Amino acid sequence: MAEDSEAATSSGEISPVYGISVIDEKQLIRIEAVHRGFLYQHLYGAACLLLAGAGEVQRIVVEGDEDIEIVLPDRRIYVQIKTRNGKLAAGDISGALERFEDIREEHRKGARPGIPSFVIASNAAPNGPLEKQIASSDWPEDVELHWPDGPERTLPCLPRPPRDLADALSVCSELAGQLPFALLRPETLTWKLASLVMLASAGSPPRKDHSFSRAELPGLFEQLVVQMQELPAPPPVYRAQMNEPALLAEKPVRIIAGLSGAGKTAWLAEAAQHAPLPVTYIDVVEMPGAALASAVAREVAGRMYGRSSGKLGEILLPGASGLDMLGTLSVTLGQEGLHADVVIDNAHRIPASDIEAIVSRAPHLRLLLLCQPGPGVAALEARFNIQAEALNGWDEDTIAAAAHDAGCLANFADCERLSRLTGGLPFYVLNAATVAARDYGGAIRAFCEDVEAQTHIVETAQEIILKRAFEGLPADAREAIALLSVADVALSKDEGTQLLQETCGLDAKGAAARLRALPSTGTLELFGMTGLKIHDAVRMLGKAELAARGPDLEKKVQEVLRGIIIRSIRQDWSIGKLGLLIRLFGQLGDARILVEFATDELFHEMGVWPEIEPYLLAIAADVDGEAEIRLWALDGLVFNDLRTGQFEPGETRIDAMKALLDEHDLGEDEWLAWGMKRMLLMSMVGDAAGVQEMLGLVEGRVPAKAEHMRVFRYNRALAFFKLGDNTTAVAEAGKLVEEYYDALGLTPADVMGRNPPQLRPLLPKGRDNTDQLKHLADTLDLLAQAAGRKSQRSTMARIHAMKFYELAQAYSSFVRVGMDLVDELVWVNDFESARYTIERNIFPVIQAIGLTSDVLELRALYAVVLAYCGDHQAAANEVERLRPYEEAMDPNHRAAFQDQKQIISDVRRYGGPPQRRVDIPPPLQALFDQRRGATPSVEPRKKIGRNERCPCGSGQKYKRCHGR
Repeated sequence: MAEDSEAATSSGEISPVYGISVIDEKQLIRIEAVHRGFLYQHLYGAACLLLAGAGEVQRIVVEGDEDIEIVLPDRRIYVQIKTRNGKLAAGDISGALERFEDIREEHRKGARPGIPSFVIASNAAPNGPLEKQIASSDWPEDVELHWPDGPERTLPCLPRPPRDLADALSVCSELAGQLPFALLRPETLTWKLASLVMLASAGSPPRKDHSFSRAELPGLFEQLVVQMQELPAPPPVYRAQMNEPALLAEKPVRIIAGLSGAGKTAWLAEAAQHAPLPVTYIDVVEMPGAALASAVAREVAGRMYGRSSGKLGEILLPGASGLDMLGTLSVTLGQEGLHADVVIDNAHRIPASDIEAIVSRAPHLRLLLLCQPGPGVAALEARFNIQAEALNGWDEDTIAAAAHDAGCLANFADCERLSRLTGGLPFYVLNAATVAARDYGGAIRAFCEDVEAQTHIVETAQEIILKRAFEGLPADAREAIALLSVADVALSKDEGTQLLQETCGLDAKGAAARLRALPSTGTLELFGMTGLKIHDAVRMLGKAELAARGPDLEKKVQEVLRGIIIRSIRQDWSIGKLGLLIRLFGQLGDARILVEFATDELFHEMGVWPEIEPYLLAIAADVDGEAEIRLWALDGLVFNDLRTGQFEPGETRIDAMKALLDEHDLGEDEWLAWGMKRMLLMSMVGDAAGVQEMLGLVEGRVPAKAEHMRVFRYNRALAFFKLGDNTTAVAEAGKLVEEYYDALGLTPADVMGRNPPQLRPLLPKGRDNTDQLKHLADTLDLLAQAAGRKSQRSTMARIHAMKFYELAQAYSSFVRVGMDLVDELVWVNDFESARYTIERNIFPVIQAIGLTSDVLELRALYAVVLAYCGDHQAAANEVERLRPYEEAMDPNHRAAFQDQKQIISDVRRYGGPPQRRVDIPPPLQALFDQRRGATPSVEPRKKIGRNERCPCGSGQKYKRCHGR
C-alpha cells in the first residue's frame, strides 16, 4: 500500500537517526510516511484478529485483493486502508472504488462464494466534496467509509479506525486486555500479532497463503498449556545498552556472556517483545544437563505445535528419549521450512557436551545461550568455535537519565566515573543511584568518592552479588585480581606479568599462569593479544581485597606499578596512564613530583586536574611542609583558579604565596610566579592601577633572556586585553606571533594548507619545541580574542592556534579555541562549516582524550549548530539527552544551556538565517582534513562502539581488534 501512505508534510521536519545525516530529506520524509502507513495497516490487522474470536469470522486474509479481507460463512468483506495527514478526498479513493467493481464482478459470475461488502477505513475524515458524494444516490450501497469520528460501525468484526499509530497501539492493547486466560501482557500480544500480520503480508512461511484461520486464534492469543516456562517480563522502563546484539540470527549457536547484573534477562525480555518469530525461553538454573534435551523438546513443541491436532503426539512420543524427541521435532520443522529460536538462560551451568548433543540432533533449532563468565563459557566457545558476545553496558547519557530519574545530580564526569565503578552494568548503576539518593543527598560524585576510597558504609548490590563469586575463587586468583586492580588502565601482557612477578616474587611462568586463569572467570578483560585489565565492576572487590591484605603489600604494588607506568608512558603515552601515575605519586607521598606536574602549563591541558587537586590542597595546607614546595603547590592551584574564573579562592592563595615569600628566603623564580599571578588577577578583576604597579615590579625582575621576555610580554598583553585595551593587546600579540614563528623556523605561509602531522617535520630538530608551540598557540588565541569576531584575522589566528595546540598536545585549549571558531562560524552564518568543525575535528579529540569537563558545553553548542543546519529533530534529540545533566551544571553553563534551548526552539518555529554560501578557504579545509592524520595515543576505552574503528589505530573494527 505504498501508494496509499500519508503524504509528506510540508514543515521540513525530519527524524534522522542520531549521528547519521541524509542527502535527500524529502526522500526520508517519504520513507517515514510509507512505514507509518504499513505499521498502521499491520496494527489494524492485529485488531481484526482480536475481534475475530467473538464473531463468525472463518478466516482473515492480509494483502490479498485488498489490504484486509474478512471471510464470513455467507459473505466476504474487503477493507482498503488509507492514512492521511489531512482530509480524505475523492481522488484518494477513486482507485479503490474501481477495484471494488472488479471484485463484485467475480462474485456475480460465481467465481467467489458469498456476498461481497466493501469498506474504506481511514484515519482521516472525508472532506466536504467527498461527504456529499457519500450522501448522494450514486454512492454504492455495499461500500462503507469508516473514520475515527464517523458513524457507528455496523460490522462488529472491524475495529474503529485509529487516529494515528499511538491510538492504534492503544486500541489493540485494550482489545488484548479483554481476552480471557491471556498470559501475555496486552502490549506484548499486540506487537506479536502485528509482527505476524507483517509476516503474512510478505507471504513468508508459515503464512504463504497470507491468511489466519479461526482455529489458530487460541494459539495466537494465549500461552500454551503444555509450556512450563515463559519469557520474563521486561522492566517498566527499559534503557538500551550500547550496540546491543540482535536477538535472532541464523547461526546455530550464539553466546551472550556477562556478569550477574549485566542486564541479560532484561535485554532478552525487551527484544522478544519485538521479535517477528516466536522465541522459546528455558531457564536451566537448577536443571541437570541430562534433562535439557527433554525440556527443550517439550517447550519448543508446545510453542510451535501446541494447538495443532495430532502434532504433539507425533513429537512427544511416550517412552522416547529427549534427544529422540528433539530429532523428530527438528525433522517436523524442516519439513515445514521452519526454524525454532530457543534461549537457554544460565547455560554456563550445563556441560558443553549436553548442548552439543542438542545441536547435533536438532539442526533446525537456533540456540542463544545466556551465560555468566567462567570455565563453562570457555568450554562452549571452544566446543562450537565461536566467540561470546557481550552486552556493553550503559553509556554516560543513559546513566545520567537513570540517575536523574532516581533523584540524583550528576554531570558528565560524574557519570563517567560511575560507569568506571560499575562497568556500566544496568543493575549496579540503578542500585548505586538508589544508594546515592538515599544516603548521599543524591550526589553521585560523593558516592563515587566514598566507594573509590573504600570508606562507604552501605554495601552496594554490586559488592553483595559479586562477592560470592569472588570469594569462591582460589586464593592465588584473588591475590592477582587485587594487585591488578590498582591499575584502572589496560596494561600490556608483559607489564601485567612483571607486576605479579615483582610483587609476589614469582617467576615468569608462575605469573603467566595466574594471568591465564583469570579471563575464564570474567574478572579480567583482554584487548586483543596485547592488553589486559580487571573488569571495572570487579575492581571494587579487588581493591577491598588488597586493603585487607595490609598496607605493606598495598605500598609495594603501588611502587612496582609506578615504575612500570613511568616506563610505559615513555613508549606509549596516554591520558589514562598519566592520571594513574599522578594517583600513584599522590598515594606514595611524592609531593615534589606532583608540584612539578601542577606548575607545568601543559599538565592543565590533559584533563587530569581532578586527579591531582586533592593532593595539591593537602601539600599547600601542610604547615610543616617545605615552603618552596608549598608555594609551587599554591601556584598550580592559582593557575587553575584563574583559568576557570574562580577569582576569590585565587586571590586567597596568591596572598598565601606572598606570605611564604615574606617568611622564607625563596628564590627569584618563586617571586616571579607570585608576581605574574597577581598581575593577571588584577587584570581579571579590572584593577588597572594594580596591573600597572605589578608590571613595573615584574618587568624589573624578569631575566634578560628572549624566552622569558616573550612570556612576560604575553602576560602583559593578556592583562591589557582583560582590562579592555584591545588595541594594545592586538599590537603586542601580533609582534609576539612573528617572533615565535621565527623561533620555530616557520612562516604563516608554511602553516597554510598543512595539517599538524605535515608541520611536525618542519620544526627544529634536536630540541624540545613543546613550550614554544604552546606559547605561539596561546598568543594566536589572544590575538583572535582581541581582534574580535567577523575578522578574517581572528578566524585564521584560531585555525593556526588549533594546529599548534595539537602539536603541543594542549588538548583542552585545542577544544576551547575550536569552540570559539565554531561560534565565529555561526556568527557569520557558515553553519555547515561549524558543524563540520565539531564533528570532524573537536569530537574526535574529546573522545580520544576523555576531556569530560568540555563534553556538555560542546554538545550544547552542537545542538544549536544542528538547529541552524535545519536538523531540528537531531537538535531536539541532543537537548533531550542533555536534560538529565542540567541540574548538575555549573550555574553559568546552565544559564547558557537554557538560552541555547530557546534558540533551538525559535529556529525550529520561525526558521534561521540562510546558510552563507562561500568557498571554504584552503586553511579551513586543511583544518577539516587534519583529523584524518594521526590521533592522540590513548588506551583502548571500554565505551567504544563495536562497529567503530578501534582506537589503537589498526584500522580494524573494534569488535575484531581490542573489542575481542
